[in-house]
Amino acid sequence: MSSLFEKTKIKGMELKNRLVRSATHEAMADDEGFPTDRLFKLYERLSKGGVGLIITGYTYVSRDGKFKAMLGIDTDEHIPKYKELVNSVHQNGAKIAMQINHCGRQTTEKVTGTQPIAPSAVFDKSLFVMPREMTETDIERVIEAFAQSARRVKESGFDAVQLHGAHGYLISQFLCPHTNRRQDKWGGTIENRMRFVTEIYKRTRKSVGDDYPILIKISAYDHMKNGLKPEEGIVMACKLAELGFDGIEVSCGI
Repeated sequence: MSSLFEKTKIKGMELKNRLVRSATHEAMADDEGFPTDRLFKLYERLSKGGVGLIITGYTYVSRDGKFKAMLGIDTDEHIPKYKELVNSVHQNGAKIAMQINHCGRQTTEKVTGTQPIAPSAVFDKSLFVMPREMTETDIERVIEAFAQSARRVKESGFDAVQLHGAHGYLISQFLCPHTNRRQDKWGGTIENRMRFVTEIYKRTRKSVGDDYPILIKISAYDHMKNGLKPEEGIVMACKLAELGFDGIEVSCGI
């Protein structure tokens, strides 16, 4: 247990201990995706409580990938407020990473104002949503949205960025054979299903530089009959490490 309280490093990010607060959806953002005073107070308590690294709740990279009361990082106007948030955490000796995300089919037209998008038009039984299959233009736009959002994360002073590739959100939807039934270069084999996250990583790395930590959260399996199985999850994790991700958080389920 003593090793939990030892210092460690993830790339150039030094942590005072190995206690990491994983991302959750706090639902403490305003209608424009800015953090509220409630979120400031929550992260203040976590940082004062001794957490080495706080990973924020998921933060949308594009308005068509948001959910209710979700943080946003889709414009440069968000940067000043996040600088304040980062400074408040740093004052208490903790580091903070932002998790960036696109909900894909796991949102509603009522929230986004448009039909949700996904790799394939597969009905979402939890939200009763039939998404629109993404075009090549959609895919390129979202890849660039991730890269630009990561740039804003770095400019805001966050110590790292984490891509949300788990729990049935858009990156996860590309990785999972149940939600990705495409017959083009974006679907089918493991390599093709990984192409979306691979391109996001490459573009993001260019936008933040070689020394900035890029993390990812993935599902090892999806608890679905035709979903991602542990055997494939292991292969994907190895390929993500080879690609250059600096940390992999493993979860499961949609």
